[in-house]
Amino acid sequence: TGFRNPDQILAFAGLDCSRIQSGESDKNGRMVKHGSSALRCVLMRCADSFALHNPVVYEYKMKKMNEGKFFRVALSHVAKKLVRTIYTLEKNDLDFDQSKLR
Repeated sequence: TGFRNPDQILAFAGLDCSRIQSGESDKNGRMVKHGSSALRCVLMRCADSFALHNPVVYEYKMKKMNEGKFFRVALSHVAKKLVRTIYTLEKNDLDFDQSKLR
């Protein structure tokens, strides 16, 4: 691929978080949404399906929602997990194995 790591794909899709820095404070902000809106929309829909049909990912989404995250925020976490999973599978030429998903 033309991307060296999954974070570059997340940035291209606009799924990365902004950074808020001031003095010694360093925090992550909201999703920046400066990338491809069409790709972001497709990834969010795929993430919803990924969570619906995969119990491990569903538990991850529910964990995020139990932490107080809203549905779309939890879904964006699932989309990030999906991108990282796909990147790793493609980079290492592996087949998807649900038992290795954490």
